[in-house]
Amino acid sequence: MLLGFYEALPLGVIVFDRSGTILDVNPQQLENSGVSREVLVGRKITEVFAGVMQRYGMVEPFQQLLEEGRPFAMHVEQYQPEYIKKRARFRLWGFAVVERATFAVVTEGSDLVRANAPPEIIGASERMEAVFRFIERAARVTTTVLLGGESGTGKELVARAVHARSSRARQAFLALNCAALPGPLLESTLFGSEKGAFTGADRRTKGYFEAAEGGTLLLDEIGETSLEFQAKLLRVLQDGVVTRLGGTEPIRTDVRVICATNRDLEADVAARRFREDLFYRINILRLDLPPLRERPDDIPLLAQHFLDELDRKHQLGRKNLTPQVLDAFLAYRWPGNVRELANVLEAAYVTHPEQALGLEHFPNRIREVALLHATGHYRPHGYREALEHFRREYAAQVLAFAGGDMRRAAKLAGVNPSTLYRLGGRSSGE
Repeated sequence: MLLGFYEALPLGVIVFDRSGTILDVNPQQLENSGVSREVLVGRKITEVFAGVMQRYGMVEPFQQLLEEGRPFAMHVEQYQPEYIKKRARFRLWGFAVVERATFAVVTEGSDLVRANAPPEIIGASERMEAVFRFIERAARVTTTVLLGGESGTGKELVARAVHARSSRARQAFLALNCAALPGPLLESTLFGSEKGAFTGADRRTKGYFEAAEGGTLLLDEIGETSLEFQAKLLRVLQDGVVTRLGGTEPIRTDVRVICATNRDLEADVAARRFREDLFYRINILRLDLPPLRERPDDIPLLAQHFLDELDRKHQLGRKNLTPQVLDAFLAYRWPGNVRELANVLEAAYVTHPEQALGLEHFPNRIREVALLHATGHYRPHGYREALEHFRREYAAQVLAFAGGDMRRAAKLAGVNPSTLYRLGGRSSGE
């Protein structure tokens, strides 16, 4: 059925008829999705892409265009189709008419979209499901967002994900750490400056608000700013205009602002360290990201993800973690959260040549946690706690048999990777 052109095309192609029944797919589409031709051919295109069609309101227009046989095109940003069992991601790029009553869906593979894709957020726990729901909800509106949470929990990743899924995705996303700049420099960086506004200002410069026109601006560490700056930021958010430092001309802006902080802003408001009116202005849509210690089920997934990324980045060979390391990771408190996990894995990956990374390859603070758990005093356990312990031991044994490969271990156990360490939950003391 497929022409030689489709066979060699570096884009995935799914050909279907006017009824929406899939007739054929090209080799690149099989590579993009990881789904065999036998699974796809004969199914309805509306069934395969049901999630994305519902999300973008495409169901009825799609059916009407098929019935009329009219040419049409549509671009949909990166998403993860539910029917794909692997964690492969690709972008639904558009529709085209091949010939009368024959159509095609074109997709881009993960390798092609990797450079432009928003950073991947890894997690399958209930806490992270709430984060994903927040991202989808925030992406549908343009109001100000406040992201809270400890350092290293991924606030910028969430901000980028909101931007990437919003109507502003094709415009700029800019991020600024407000704590890194003193007051006057912070103002000129955000609002711009006129020539001669301060010593060294030898020309007119645009600020971040102008540069992010039509897009999204992340103001990180907003709680570290001065009360004077907060008053000026409040005026910009209320009026939608900025005035360059040293200038008098108001400049209208259309920028979606996302603020992030690891501080308790309510306490800062009570202590008069943060303006109450600005707090209410930015605290419209709010998400407090969970620390890593409160979502231990995601640790094996995150570890595997970072090891895959390190393999692609450094090309030193695929490496795995021993079950003892995974147990230590689950017991450790991770004060630096996901950022700390990524850093200790990279240090071990690039420093040690062994394929299996053991406890001896990680910092003392992690080894000490493992030793403490190994030498702890015995105490009788209740039935539920003993069952949880058994299930953890089972998961560790499966991982050991699989050589530390999380995906292989999950396949052997007949579960997905996110449930391998979620078989019985965790005891309240962990």
